[in-house]
Amino acid sequence: MICGNYKELVIPEKLKSPNWEKALAWLRTDSWKNIPEGKTEIDGTKVYVLRSNRMSKLRSECKYESHKLYADIQMVIKGGEIQLVCLRDGLNVVVPYSEEKDVDVLDGEAKFVNETVLSSPLAVVYLPWDIHMPNIALDDKPSNVDKIVMKVAL
Repeated sequence: MICGNYKELVIPEKLKSPNWEKALAWLRTDSWKNIPEGKTEIDGTKVYVLRSNRMSKLRSECKYESHKLYADIQMVIKGGEIQLVCLRDGLNVVVPYSEEKDVDVLDGEAKFVNETVLSSPLAVVYLPWDIHMPNIALDDKPSNVDKIVMKVAL
């Protein structure tokens, strides 16, 4: 997991690629401010953004997820949410990995859980080894969250 101001995110040297360069350059231009809900392609299937406007959920309604083909850059535009990140230890797969959707869904009692309150201008990068649970309501009070998830092919 990498976390910081979206304009200052730095990807470790061993992970850098043209996809990361395009993603971070696009993010820093604030282009995300003017995109509609849904999918916006930056570089075809290599780098794209999903913008959504939906209600956050109670922790008991959320599940962990992980990806293999893409990394996530998640950033809240309006509102805020809690996100958890952990290792796979203690979790069970409840929805097997789908290559088409690049996700598996997990549940259980994770070990070594880190919690982040995500609100602008903070962004978080999740890599394949970062099991994460987004969309958790702040103070157990579901609210509207406008956010983007940038998908970066690895």
